[in-house]
Amino acid sequence: MKKIPLLTLVVFALLCGFVRFAEGQIESEKVRTPPETKAPKIITLKPGEPDLIPYDAGTVRYLATSKDTNGAWSLVELTEMPGYKTRYHRHNYTDEAYYVLEGVLTAKIDGKTYELPAGSYIFIPHGTPHAQGNLGKVPVKVLLTMTPAGFEESFRERAELFKTTKPDDPAFIKKREEMMKNRNYDREFLGDWNP
Repeated sequence: MKKIPLLTLVVFALLCGFVRFAEGQIESEKVRTPPETKAPKIITLKPGEPDLIPYDAGTVRYLATSKDTNGAWSLVELTEMPGYKTRYHRHNYTDEAYYVLEGVLTAKIDGKTYELPAGSYIFIPHGTPHAQGNLGKVPVKVLLTMTPAGFEESFRERAELFKTTKPDDPAFIKKREEMMKNRNYDREFLGDWNP
């Protein structure tokens, strides 16, 4: 008779252990399952959509924004006029990729200068010192992808500033720097670029 209660106790202990093991497996799977995220929007644009927005360097067209991709990446079409160039800077968290559609984009990346004609592509990993611009005599048109998204909004703010203050006004750079700092855009200036 003592064998039956002992056997019952052993079976009970094994079942409890199995249930605990199974619960642990379920919890473990929950931990490994990525949290649910909202899916990016489907984006369809016809030629010329959306409208071009003038800003101090030329024009910008928003093709995919942070809102469209839930912050994953953004895509803008930039047309930069001859003579425009950025200052030497870096983005500590944002990767940039340029695909040149028209003209020649000049880029200084980590101390080396590149001349990128139409059909060229360049990827600039976050943390890499760089500057870019249009040193030619005709406009340059590029597709610029930024990962993660967010920095593309700086072009919208530049466009608003451009409506009231022109780039040759000394107040323009000061106001633009204040905007960048106040919005905490991912950009760190390293100095002027004199190609």
